[in-house]
Amino acid sequence: MISIQKIGKNKSAFYTYIIPVILVVINLILKIRYVNYPSLALDEPFSLYYSQFSIKTIISQLSLGNNTPLYEIFLHYWTGIFGISEFSARLPSIIFSSLTVYFIYKICYKYFNFKVAIIASIFFTFSNYQLFFAHEARVYPLFMLLTIISMYQYIKLIYIEHSKIDIIIYISICVLLLYSHFFSLFVLFLQFTILSFFYRSKKKEFWKFVKYFGVIFVFYLPYIGIILNRFLDSSNGTWVESVKDLRPLHTFLGILVNNSHLGYTVFLVFFWLFSQHYIVKYFTNKYAQISVIILSSITILLSLSIRLPIFPFEINFSSPLIIIPFLAFYLILFIHFQLNKNFSINYKIVVSWFFIPGFIMFVTSFFIPMFIDRYLIYFTPAFFIITSIALCKVDRKYFISLSILTITLMVVTFSPLSNNERDVKTLVKNVKEMQKNSKSAVFICPDYFGYNFAYYYNINYFKALPESKPDVDLLNSLKSDNIFLVKNFKSVDSIFKSNNFNKIIYLDAAADFAYSNNNIKTNLNKLFKYKSTTIDSLNVPGIFNIYSYKIQK
Repeated sequence: MISIQKIGKNKSAFYTYIIPVILVVINLILKIRYVNYPSLALDEPFSLYYSQFSIKTIISQLSLGNNTPLYEIFLHYWTGIFGISEFSARLPSIIFSSLTVYFIYKICYKYFNFKVAIIASIFFTFSNYQLFFAHEARVYPLFMLLTIISMYQYIKLIYIEHSKIDIIIYISICVLLLYSHFFSLFVLFLQFTILSFFYRSKKKEFWKFVKYFGVIFVFYLPYIGIILNRFLDSSNGTWVESVKDLRPLHTFLGILVNNSHLGYTVFLVFFWLFSQHYIVKYFTNKYAQISVIILSSITILLSLSIRLPIFPFEINFSSPLIIIPFLAFYLILFIHFQLNKNFSINYKIVVSWFFIPGFIMFVTSFFIPMFIDRYLIYFTPAFFIITSIALCKVDRKYFISLSILTITLMVVTFSPLSNNERDVKTLVKNVKEMQKNSKSAVFICPDYFGYNFAYYYNINYFKALPESKPDVDLLNSLKSDNIFLVKNFKSVDSIFKSNNFNKIIYLDAAADFAYSNNNIKTNLNKLFKYKSTTIDSLNVPGIFNIYSYKIQK
C-alpha cells in the first residue's frame, strides 16, 4: 500500500519540477514553429556577422559601439557548431525565452503560491512581445533570462536557507549579466536599492551583498572605461527618440497585453479597482485617502483616453500639468507600498523589480532617450508576476471569472507568427530582378544595412574567413557586383561619374532616419530630370523603397 507520505512527495515533485518543465516545453513548441517566418533583419545580421570572428576581434570591435560582447561570444561557439542559417541563429533566443518561464514559475511557486505561478506563466507564454524577441537573433532573451536567474538567486540569498553554491551561482550570473547588456547595471542598482529599503531588518544580508557586489565589479573592471564612454556619448543623444509625453509608457503597457484595446482597457480598469481597494484599506488618513483616490481616478481616465475617445476635447499629454501628477501618483503609491508593513519582502521585491527601472528609464528618457521596448525586456517578467498576484488577491467570488477573462484575452490575441516588418528576402529578390540584363549599380543607404542585404544576396559574401578583417571582405564582395554602401549623395555621385552604368538602383532602407542630410533621392531625381531616363519605384513591406533609374543611351 502506497503511504500518504510518498503520495505527498510525488505531488510536491510534480508541482516543483514537472509542471515548470512542461511549461518550458509548451513555450518551445509555440515559439519554434514559425521561427523562419520573418527575415533576419534589424541588428540580427550584425550579431551573426561579428560572431564569426575571433573572440579578440569580437571584444575589440563591439567595445566601439553599443553592444557588450557576451551574446556574440556565445554565438561564436554556437554557429561554429550549427552554422549561420536563420533557424540556427534564432534557436538560442527561443531556448533562452522558453527557459525564462521556468524561473517565473519557480519564483512564484516558492515565494507566493501555485495559482500565481501558473497564471504568470500562462501570461508570459502567450505574450506576443515575448514571442517577437524569441524570434530575434539578438541578446534580449538572454538578457532577460540572466536577469530572472539573478533575481531568483537574489531572493534566495536574502533568506537564511542558501548554500555557498547559491552565492557562487549568484555572482557568476551577475558577471555574465553585466557583459550581456549595458542596462544590466539597473538590475544590480535595483537589488542594492531593495536591500537599502530593508536595511534595519536585513543589516546582515545588506553587508553580505556589499561584498558580493564588490566581487562582481572586480570582474567588470575591464569594461568600466567603455561604459563610461558610452554614457557620455548617450548624453549627447541616441538613436532612440526622446520621450515627450505619456504615450510611450502606455504604448509599452499595451504591447505587454498583446496590443489589444480590450485587453488594455480590462487591465487598466482592473488595476484601478485593485488600487482603490489598496488605498481604502491602507491609507489611514482620510484626507490623504481622498486625495489619492482622486489622483488615481484622473490617471485611469488619462490612461484610457490615450487609446479611447473618452473626452470630447483634445488633451495635451506633453503638458507638465498632466505628466507630473500622473507620475507622482505612481510614485506615492510605490513608496507607500514599500513602507507598508502588511506586505512581506517578496511582494516588495517583485513590485520594485518592475517599478524602479521602469520609472527611472521613462523619466530619464525625457533627457537621455532609452525607453524602447527591447531595452525594457529585463523587467517584463515582473509585470506578469504582479498582475497574477493582483488577480489572486481579489475576492474569491471574482477570482475565477477575472482569471478566465484575462487569460482568455491573452490566448485569443496571441499570434504564433512574429513580424519584424522588415521583409529583406523580398527586397533582395526584387533588387536581383532589377539587376538582370543591365550594367547596373546598386546604392544602399544606410551603409550598415549591408549586413542584412549581403545575408540574402549571397551568403558566401556574409561568411567571415578566419584571417579576414571585419567588413573588408564583405564590402569588396559587394563591390564586385557593383553594390555600394553609402551615407550620402557625394559618394553616389563620385562612383557614378567614374563608371559607365546604364542603370542606377537606389535602395532606401530608412536612409533619412539614419542620415537626415543624405540627399540621395533628391539629387538623383535632379541628376536625371532632363536626361532620357526611365524612373521606377517600388515599396517593399517594412521601411524599404527601391528607386530605379534606367538611362537610355
